[in-house]
Amino acid sequence: MKMTDREIIEILVAYDATESVYAAARIVGCDPKTVRRYVAARDAGRPVTGPSRRSRLADAYAEKIEEWVDRSEGHISAVRAHERLVRMGFTGSERTTRRVVAETKSRWQSGSRRIFRPWVTEPGLWLQCDWGPGPLVPGPDGEPRRTALFSAWLAWSRYRVVIPCRDRTLGSLVCCLDATLTALGGAPTYLLTRLRQEGGARHPDVVAVGRHYGMKVRTCVPHDPEGGGTQAGVRVAAADLTPTDADLRPEYASFAELQAACQEFGQWFNGQVRHWQGQRPDAAPEGAGEPEVERRRAQAQAATPTERLLIERTRLHPLPPAPCVLGLGQQATVSETDTVVHDGTRYAVPGPLTGAQVWLRAARGELAVVADLAALAHRPAHLVGADGLTEIARYRTPSRGASRNGTR
Repeated sequence: MKMTDREIIEILVAYDATESVYAAARIVGCDPKTVRRYVAARDAGRPVTGPSRRSRLADAYAEKIEEWVDRSEGHISAVRAHERLVRMGFTGSERTTRRVVAETKSRWQSGSRRIFRPWVTEPGLWLQCDWGPGPLVPGPDGEPRRTALFSAWLAWSRYRVVIPCRDRTLGSLVCCLDATLTALGGAPTYLLTRLRQEGGARHPDVVAVGRHYGMKVRTCVPHDPEGGGTQAGVRVAAADLTPTDADLRPEYASFAELQAACQEFGQWFNGQVRHWQGQRPDAAPEGAGEPEVERRRAQAQAATPTERLLIERTRLHPLPPAPCVLGLGQQATVSETDTVVHDGTRYAVPGPLTGAQVWLRAARGELAVVADLAALAHRPAHLVGADGLTEIARYRTPSRGASRNGTR
């Protein structure tokens, strides 16, 4: 039986007086569900006398579905959308997803599209990276010098990788990206970074590196209508993801010690239990109290980045068999005496690496030796735990006119 406007007002007045659904229902003489329905409509700003729409499980993912429909120009199927939602924690049925996708496509085709939306992450889509200042480490000449920290993180799982570097050149960037993707177990769809010209790493070069691994390089925050979105997004990586003074010491005795400290920091961060928004908890038993519902919600949202990486890894693209060698320098083969020759000078590399292929890059009076650890049968002891392209040694090159005989 439909209630009159006067009866509806009496329900709302009774609820305001008691702030209890059951007490208001006893005062007015109706079902508690009726009181809850009218109160929810009023709190949501809907007309209490008009037709009401119950909330659906897919409402929390409506903005993400709108993004998929807009990005695919209305061609995404409900089956694929449902598979993606399940990976994001959706527990509803495929029928619910099909209905929401159909409604979203109808609005998209009619021209009522949402142009600006908040950034709702999904597995396997975004990898963000940036540089940050690092501690002091003795250089090849023995003098302490400032290092750089490469920080990368997957937007959905929050899995973080921190790699120390001696410079910010294109070769170092290629090494860091290859090592990061190897640690992640695949490549996402987009690489979000800041447009830089420093260190010789131009934007076209970064685009070429991303193309090699099947990633599209973006230099702006997705769906951000405000200007300067790139800088705002990268500040997240620089301020929140780069280890601070509380995480790393201001100075280290060797570069290998700094590498071990960064690996230890990454393992600690990725092993911390964190709470995530947008996860749907398991349904609580009928009649369960509010504490039980909250406990199940907290349990569903608690996970470590390492655990979420296992889910996100199913959406990452496979890596190419060979790494990108752009900016790494000339290729050389390590001799039986674990040495390489560059510009008439022989340099010893940390062995055993006999017969291994390495890359030699000279810059600013120094020679960097890079190796693909994934292709090595035996890796140096100080690089245990690392993977992918890694700088294994750095030397000072002899000055012009100096003797070039002997081994450095």
